[in-house]
Amino acid sequence: MINNFGICELSLVPVRTEPSDKSELCTQLLFGDSYSVLEVSENGKWLKIRILFDDYIGWIDKIQHFEVSENQIELYLLQKHKFCLDDVALIDIENETSLIHLGSVLPFLNGFKGNIGNKKYIFEGDIANPLSGNKLEQNIQFLALRYINSPYLWGGKTRFGIDCSGFTQQVYKILGFNLQRDAYQQANQGVLIENILKSNIGDLLFFKNDANKIIHVGIYLGTNKIIHAHGKVRIDYIDDKGILNSETKKYSHHLTVIKRII
Repeated sequence: MINNFGICELSLVPVRTEPSDKSELCTQLLFGDSYSVLEVSENGKWLKIRILFDDYIGWIDKIQHFEVSENQIELYLLQKHKFCLDDVALIDIENETSLIHLGSVLPFLNGFKGNIGNKKYIFEGDIANPLSGNKLEQNIQFLALRYINSPYLWGGKTRFGIDCSGFTQQVYKILGFNLQRDAYQQANQGVLIENILKSNIGDLLFFKNDANKIIHVGIYLGTNKIIHAHGKVRIDYIDDKGILNSETKKYSHHLTVIKRII
């Protein structure tokens, strides 16, 4: 019998659109992420989950599931958790060492010790408290630039591979804000900003394709610059028309919506 809830105890777990190793990666669980189990595949190998942070739904391999009780999840959801601030950091879980990624949740951390379910861990790295409050512009620039040159990976959420909306979600998560997973979902959040001249550092810039669908997002850095994941996390020029690639000198994306989250 599968428990209805879990917390990721591995550095990351791939979440797929269908219950198959051949299915595309749609997102990732990082260490400390919580989820509910919705369904078990017919062959018993896969679990359909809902990530509790953003309600995103996908499939994980059952062997990578770590069960926790509903009571533990209720306590988890009441906490204002801290995060890993290193690109990668060591964590010792019951005398077994693992590496975890920037932006990973550190559940029930007290000092450098915490627990996931019935397992205790020791964290060895830099710790970030949710950074919402004063100096948000400086903090968002600092966090966004931590991901610079990270390679693009569809469904990725780490310095070793990340997509455009995974990048914006992770940056804002460490700041203490909940963004949805995909760019078109994030475009429904926040306050609408009229044009780029009225944008502040940290505003989210959204871009459409020829079918008028939102397919890309980045973070405004001020002085007509945007940081976004396109091939890699990079800085380009932005105006009311869109992103002007700093290398090709051609527009790569067409601006459609600007939203302010902070």
